[in-house]
Amino acid sequence: MSEIQNEQPILSREDIEKMAFILAQIHLSAMIPAQFPDFIDDIYNKIYPKYFIYAVLSTGIKYINNDRSMEATYAKNALELIKIEKDSSNPLILWACMFLISYTTDVHDAKINSFSKGNYISHTF
Repeated sequence: MSEIQNEQPILSREDIEKMAFILAQIHLSAMIPAQFPDFIDDIYNKIYPKYFIYAVLSTGIKYINNDRSMEATYAKNALELIKIEKDSSNPLILWACMFLISYTTDVHDAKINSFSKGNYISHTF
């Protein structure tokens, strides 16, 4: 198992709110279960499990911050934490996986678009 970095940075409350509303427009299916005030508060206050917070951030950080270097780290850490989760019946695991699928779809689309334009960008997951 790869090493999980201890604490990844979490966005400000305002940035989490912006990200949540942007995700609701772009990745509607992943945001259907969200009740926005609780969703925003629970991410900011770290009420949700780390794997869920990291999965959300892997998908949404690019809409708040132009630096995309943390996306893959958030996604990898979310996957590693899901693998070691003891309660596999927790519905947050499924919801986190929806965000991770959205992340990988975005990365895959970016790769296709980069190759079609002649830009060969290295994306890792």
